[in-house]
Amino acid sequence: MPPSEAMRSFETFEHTADIGLTARGDTLEELFANAAMGLVDLIADPSGLRDTSHMEVTVSAPDQEALLVAWLNELLYLLDSKRYLPRRCRITRFSETVLTAELWGERVERGRHTLRRLVKAATYHGLRIVHKNGRWEGRVVLDL
Repeated sequence: MPPSEAMRSFETFEHTADIGLTARGDTLEELFANAAMGLVDLIADPSGLRDTSHMEVTVSAPDQEALLVAWLNELLYLLDSKRYLPRRCRITRFSETVLTAELWGERVERGRHTLRRLVKAATYHGLRIVHKNGRWEGRVVLDL
């Protein structure tokens, strides 16, 4: 039985030529980790990824919403520059303006990994983070 919508950690929504990502979590750290995993799921089949390498990343931004965009764009930068995708992540430091995370994943290899789509960037269009019904929810539109 698929999890109910309230139980899901992320989902997509249609947006003209782009795609939207909604992530949820009991904490902001969980929301940001789930947004990362939602982004990875849009790009590639995560079941084909292994956690053969580890890295730590830190991003900063002027506010919480901008931090979500910076975080997702940092993951896209790692894919573009190092062909790296995380299979899992753990937020180790979090504030309104700074996020540090540990990533476990590997370099993407064509032929071994199933790539689903090219995501160019996380955007500020329709960006929001809200606390409702005891959970955090973030929405961001991704440029394809």
